[in-house]
Amino acid sequence: MAAAVNATTYVGVNDVLLAPDWDLDRTMSFMHHWVPTSFKITAAYLIVVFLGQRIMKSLPALDGKAMDYTLATWNFAFSLFSGYAAFRLVPELFWAYKSMGFVGSYCYNANYYTDPLTGYWGWMFVMSKAPELGDTLFLIVRKRPVIFMHWYHHALTFLYAQITYNETQAWCRWSLALNLAVHTVMYFYFAIRALHIKTPRPVAQFITTIQIVQFIISCYIFGHLVLIKSTNSIPDCAVSWNVLSIGGLMYASYLYLFAQFFYNAYIAKRHPGKSKKVE
Repeated sequence: MAAAVNATTYVGVNDVLLAPDWDLDRTMSFMHHWVPTSFKITAAYLIVVFLGQRIMKSLPALDGKAMDYTLATWNFAFSLFSGYAAFRLVPELFWAYKSMGFVGSYCYNANYYTDPLTGYWGWMFVMSKAPELGDTLFLIVRKRPVIFMHWYHHALTFLYAQITYNETQAWCRWSLALNLAVHTVMYFYFAIRALHIKTPRPVAQFITTIQIVQFIISCYIFGHLVLIKSTNSIPDCAVSWNVLSIGGLMYASYLYLFAQFFYNAYIAKRHPGKSKKVE
């Protein structure tokens, strides 16, 4: 690896994105400047969520075939990106599981961040959370409901991803692989729906189910990491309290919200009197 880049040296996104070689120190220098910006982006996103919906109340919805094709292209692009990134990162997860065991796969980094392949695509995953915020803009301009679960999940995932990359946590190999696998399927489904292609009802249930499974696995890993950190049973486990505590609460809240959504959308609707509105 090259010598560490001074944190005060400005490194732009293109210096990492288009660099002919992967350098973790250069990337960390970029993240040093980027993380404070990500807080501002999150604040701007939340303003757009609430102000945008108010503005659209007096404006006609942007619908029609042009918007449908634009939305379908948007979703197909994210599905393709997620699938390719998963293709690059999932094999390393299997290697880690086979070589270091299940616990070792979320305790030890090995070469996850320094390897040009996994280091770069792990960073690309983190950066992709910024354009993903655009999902909400499509809902706003089309005057579709922007429920709490949607904007909370987008805002927190984006911000948390930026913060945690600097910590080079070993558990991220699980989080990234799971999220990319789910998003490959999810965004493809959204693209199909944007083109008004009918799909069987169980498909939507399957999408929500794999999201919930993702959060169950993440909650288990975080729960075990809390135990490991509390008892110091694995002293060299690559995890820190700051991101562990926030991440644990984040994934627990996601599990609750998505499970609640699944219940209200697919179970309680069969008994209208029991249905709750998700805000």
